[in-house]
Amino acid sequence: MNSSPVYLDLFQRRLGWNDLNTEHTAALIKSAIAEDLGCTVDSMNRSWEKDLTSNTCRFTGQGKAILRAREDLVVCGLPLIPMIIQVVGCEDLSFSANAADGDYLPVHSIIGTLIGESHQILALERTILNFVQKLSGIATDTKKFVDLVSPHNVGLLDTRKTTPGYRMLEKYACSKGGSFNHRTGLFDRILIKDNHLASQCIENTSELALYLTRVKAENPGVPIELEIDHPEQLMPAIQSGVDAVLLDNFEPDQVKQAVHLNQNRVILEASGKINIDNIETYARENPHFISTGAPVHRSKWIDIGLDWKFA
Repeated sequence: MNSSPVYLDLFQRRLGWNDLNTEHTAALIKSAIAEDLGCTVDSMNRSWEKDLTSNTCRFTGQGKAILRAREDLVVCGLPLIPMIIQVVGCEDLSFSANAADGDYLPVHSIIGTLIGESHQILALERTILNFVQKLSGIATDTKKFVDLVSPHNVGLLDTRKTTPGYRMLEKYACSKGGSFNHRTGLFDRILIKDNHLASQCIENTSELALYLTRVKAENPGVPIELEIDHPEQLMPAIQSGVDAVLLDNFEPDQVKQAVHLNQNRVILEASGKINIDNIETYARENPHFISTGAPVHRSKWIDIGLDWKFA
């Protein structure tokens, strides 16, 4: 990473599992259980008994199920499994993990083992796999992006382009793939975008400089980032004292020019129309960060199997 402008450390944060809101995560689990087992979010306990297929099969014995990688992956979402078991009230069902979130596992690796009443395992199978396959897909895709930018000393940032309600889990998955986490929402960082400027009728660089100087003075100690659409907006932004500049839809040669003009005075973030095919081209121009939502909204679920064994 380049030498450190102010607030660089703010852009280099990664979410850990303990940063997630437990109540919100539990609510997502309850919603998933409710739609699969036909219960309400207020009647989760022993909801596994509503599994009509398992009832018909009349399982009575103990079972063992192996979660196995059917392709190479970066695993993510394993702490959700004990939460799912607890929410449904499967007191005799246990999960033993063979890996930790963020671990790279080659195809055929055993991710973990479920042991307990067969009926309970089968009732929870799809909910468990849905979460882990989705989050592992994001983590795995994120690593592919990180592997392309990190040799150029550039950090990857995620975005707010997330599935409604799943933002924190998806950002957590990005972090496990090696990405840094951008702002969580509209409440935790100032990021002035083109529509904010348009709403203030700012039409030229002189007006932009005056506006940014006022915003900076009115928000002491608060990091301020500005999104710019044109190279000529960069110097007024730097001179006004903003802390970071987002280069929106800049071509790689424009990013290179911006890095040269910046002289490392503010954090530079390249964003817009960046994908797995062109991200390394941008990374070669050496902005501090490149942000993209692609690992979340374009990732595919990882193929993970549940192999059954009777205990």
